[in-house]
Amino acid sequence: MAILRLIFRKMLNNRWLTGSLFLGLIITVSLVSSIPTYTSSVMQKLLTKELEDHQVKKHQYPGEFSFSDTFSKSIVKEPAKSLGKVEEIKADVVKNAGIPVLATANLIATSPLKTMFEDEGRRGTSQNAAKLLMITGIEENITVTDGTYPSEKAVDGIVEALVSEQALVKRSMVLGNTFVVGEGDHQFIIKPVGTFLPKAEDKPYWSLIPQSFSDDFIVNENWFRNEVVKNHEDILGIGRFSSAFDYHKISDLHIPTLLGLEESLKTEINSVKKTTLLFNFPIKNILKTYENKGKQMTTMLWSLNVPVLIMLAIYLYMISRLIIERQLNEIAVFTSRGASQIQILAIYFIEVSILGVLALIIGPFLGLQLCKILGASNGFLEFVQRSALPIKLSAKPYFYALLAVIASICMIMAPVYKASGRSIVSHKQQSARSNGKVQWYTVIFEFALLGIAIYGLYTFNRRQKELMALDVDNADLMIDPILFFMPALFIIGLGLVALRVYPFILMAIYKLGEKYWPVSLYSTFLQVSRSAKQYQFLMLFLVMTIGMGVFSASAARTINTNLEEQLLYKNGAEMQMHLRWDSTRVSSGDAPQGGPPSSGGAEAPASESGDAPVEAAERVVYSEPPFDPIVNLKQVETAAKVFNKEAVTITSNGKSIYYPHLMAIEPKTFGEVAWFKNSLLPHHWFEYLNLLANEPSAVLLSKSAANSLKVKQGDYITMEWTGSDSGEFVVYGIVDYWPTFNPLEKSENKAEGALIVANLPYVQNMLGLEPYEVWLKLKPDTSRADLYEDIKKAKIPVLVMNDVQPQITDLKNSALLLGVNGTMTLGFLISLLISFIGFLLYWVLTIKSRTLQYGIYRAMGIPMPKLIGILVSEQVLTSGFACLLGIIIGGVTSQLFVPLFKVSMNVKELMPPFTVISDASDEAKIYIFAALMLILGSAILIGFLRSIKIHQAIKLGED
Repeated sequence: MAILRLIFRKMLNNRWLTGSLFLGLIITVSLVSSIPTYTSSVMQKLLTKELEDHQVKKHQYPGEFSFSDTFSKSIVKEPAKSLGKVEEIKADVVKNAGIPVLATANLIATSPLKTMFEDEGRRGTSQNAAKLLMITGIEENITVTDGTYPSEKAVDGIVEALVSEQALVKRSMVLGNTFVVGEGDHQFIIKPVGTFLPKAEDKPYWSLIPQSFSDDFIVNENWFRNEVVKNHEDILGIGRFSSAFDYHKISDLHIPTLLGLEESLKTEINSVKKTTLLFNFPIKNILKTYENKGKQMTTMLWSLNVPVLIMLAIYLYMISRLIIERQLNEIAVFTSRGASQIQILAIYFIEVSILGVLALIIGPFLGLQLCKILGASNGFLEFVQRSALPIKLSAKPYFYALLAVIASICMIMAPVYKASGRSIVSHKQQSARSNGKVQWYTVIFEFALLGIAIYGLYTFNRRQKELMALDVDNADLMIDPILFFMPALFIIGLGLVALRVYPFILMAIYKLGEKYWPVSLYSTFLQVSRSAKQYQFLMLFLVMTIGMGVFSASAARTINTNLEEQLLYKNGAEMQMHLRWDSTRVSSGDAPQGGPPSSGGAEAPASESGDAPVEAAERVVYSEPPFDPIVNLKQVETAAKVFNKEAVTITSNGKSIYYPHLMAIEPKTFGEVAWFKNSLLPHHWFEYLNLLANEPSAVLLSKSAANSLKVKQGDYITMEWTGSDSGEFVVYGIVDYWPTFNPLEKSENKAEGALIVANLPYVQNMLGLEPYEVWLKLKPDTSRADLYEDIKKAKIPVLVMNDVQPQITDLKNSALLLGVNGTMTLGFLISLLISFIGFLLYWVLTIKSRTLQYGIYRAMGIPMPKLIGILVSEQVLTSGFACLLGIIIGGVTSQLFVPLFKVSMNVKELMPPFTVISDASDEAKIYIFAALMLILGSAILIGFLRSIKIHQAIKLGED
């Protein structure tokens, strides 16, 4: 108890430092515990979304798990016994999966049995073999549309059965007809007594029932078990055992169990009978990829948080060192009075452990709140309202929190261990020695960090060149986590090297103006240049915070903007409509619009022969749907007609290109509707549209097409397609990029990188009228629901509608961007917080330790404004310089490392090409946050300085 009283008294005496240490522990534990929680929540949300999409697109319930097995006497010795065991095994395995089951159905059928009408007069009617089958749970899930539900007992030897309405037609029967099913000892009189329909076809139960049994007789489950299973096991056939899991409840904890279901069932059933299992688990592949994506996501989040964790480790070490420095005399006295090193370490270990246990209790709950911040991020330091993540605490966050507490305790105990072996004599000796000597190994460490980062930069640049040379695709977009770790090393390494050189620069400046500096600067130059070591931790904090902030802003903006621009470029406009066109198709040989003719494609993009492979075909006459109703929609700002066709042949100078991409447009409306990045072309892209507008026969060619045809501006080309006339066009311009056009895309039936842009009215007049698309630009804040409703009311014949906005929303909600945006934002805010706390603590303690010095200044006649000037000058040369250095290092890091994100993206889909993007508004937020921190901290320090009674400090006897 005496030790505990001593510990609590120490904590109270150093309550500000102890509170700061506790705050650092809580932040560390919260951050570390939030990573598995956030990963699990994001992946849970994405898995649910993917499974919902699977259900919509494939019309298949994602939670279905079923398997089929045979109980034929030729394979199984005891069919009835084996059936009972398999049902028990299935029930146990499904229950042990730990996921709520929405529906279950066991379908047991006999082998196909000979079937005929019992009526002698109709026995000659041909009947397909039928099965008798039972389906568990069917009575609760059907509505009997005619007749009654079958009895569980045979009446006068007649077995009642349900049949589908389809079976009535196929078997040419009505309810009440009787059938003789089976032969010999296994013969039954079956009487259909009812037809049925599902109560709700969208219920998971009906996804478990296959359609292949629709022609058979469904008998009462109890009769089947009591009669067929017990007395006629020889005719048992296939059994299908199905369960529908609630896929909304599937979490990452269930994935291993679900993926192991098949093996578990095989092992269990194999111990009972010879297995002939056939499984149906539609989402097995989704779960496998999900598991890999979860590992990638976890790795990426840890890598993103490494810089913050390093800062927290430095922060904890710094606070611990400050506490120890204030208690060195006390520790030395303990040692001199006989306290062993272990006893001293135990005192501090108990103190830190108390704080660690409290942080372990509180931290994971704060981590949940951090996850909400992460989930609301829409960019760097941008937040939006979106549906909450399915966040919940599990054992994993507490495990990681415990590891964080242990690591933090080790970091905090390091200064204690160094100080615990000193006696009062050795402490005084150490205090008297000069502490300005630089340890050689620290310099090597600083340069090593910088060297590792530069080597990583070189390696990634080389890898990027190799990938582009080999034309390798990265199909799954998940950024390499090292791309976040290396910049942090670079910022720390370069920051340490710069801070190592900084005192020498200050000393040189001081020497240059030694005779001219005012008192405030003279004192500041001496103080900062001679005591650089004591400022290093604080300055490194600020360099890391600002530097990582600038890099994070640039990286997040670059990733977000490039991925969003890919969608806009690929879609071409905010919305595309494909309308239904009526036509008089008089020849089946006409090629479908937008694709090559069925006769084949060209192997090479250009041919020396001028003969185009145009087949003789009769023209198809199309009826153009009204365009005005689309333009008049109140949500539409502008609409443009865009004709796309790839089954085209263009010829010039005796050379031909087959299957280029033809885009025919109306220049004015197209320019108003289409999305295009102005920097992609040498001139503003409106100038190219003006070229088309000035001459109806003008065309723009892609560089690849122009090179293949050996044409230049002013040359003539001829264009035609199957069933069309030919037309002559003039090349007015050559372009590298155009909305929706990907010059790197390769296809068997397309000429690589070949594009021709023409005037739509001229193409229609010369070559013929064919279906075009309608591209729309909507008014700001347009409601999609209102637009769809108005389209329906206007009876616009829309076949397909491509809207880029939902795609952008899905992109913003993707695991990649949620992780990058959220983690970078959170990391910066945490860095800013601990930098602010460290800033205040350092300067408050510095002012307290230099109270005597300030008292002497006042005694010498230096007024308070000049004293404040000294403090402000020190702030500028330490904190201010650190912020400036952070901005410079962050900018250099962005220019060097952000382009490497291209390595992790599919180069072929990077249209427009990858570019590094820095937004002034992002950096302005960083500068505002940093400025507020410095201004607020300085105001607090000045107030603290004013409150000190400096005239009482000059008591030489106390010095």
